[in-house]
Amino acid sequence: MVTLKERRMIQFNEENDFSRYCSAIADGFCPFLAPAEQQSVLFASHYRLDGESIFDLQEGMFYVGIVEIERFRRFRKGNIHSQKGILACENVIFELSAKFDDVDGKELFGWPHYLLKVLYTQVGIMLGKFWIKERDVSRDGLPIPEPPCHFLSIRSAVKSRDPFFFTEAPFLMSTLLESKDNGKNVHEFLLQNGCDISSIESMRNHHYYQQVKEWVERKVTARLRRMEDERRLY
Repeated sequence: MVTLKERRMIQFNEENDFSRYCSAIADGFCPFLAPAEQQSVLFASHYRLDGESIFDLQEGMFYVGIVEIERFRRFRKGNIHSQKGILACENVIFELSAKFDDVDGKELFGWPHYLLKVLYTQVGIMLGKFWIKERDVSRDGLPIPEPPCHFLSIRSAVKSRDPFFFTEAPFLMSTLLESKDNGKNVHEFLLQNGCDISSIESMRNHHYYQQVKEWVERKVTARLRRMEDERRLY
């Protein structure tokens, strides 16, 4: 079950954990957050996810991701001639029940993030994944503040900087560099009759998460085999 609890604009001077975290990340780790906050286009949507298994959570995260990315694309299109469209950043916060307090965040985000990345890189969408207890360092070797919650970040791709984030998905590098959002429905060739990507319930009823997961597994396997064959030729 997925429940939207809150949607708001983030300001660094607010007295809450997520605003303080964003302020800390903006100070030396991410050059995009401060301009987004200054332009009043730094947002957060807070969802409650309930389920019996990690698969249930991943499925819900994937559907929420689609709904929020499509909303982000509409906002970006409506501000195409403005700095707001370029700088906008949406953060999708996931609240889980207590029984998932010890969930492996990397595993939790693995498939939903990857599937969304495969679908949306072609239209210039960058997706970040962050989880409670995540420990990481910056490109300069500095410890990055630990996230206070599980969340996905959504922003526009910056082609001069973002290839760094595709080291684990090199087959998407050319897609990133050639990306352009002309309003294309990236789901069109996958959708079953009646499946509505604006509705979490519709996507769940059509088992869309599993369908996309199976498609990506076939697509990536075939692509990796081609890459291996090309290496052997040289």
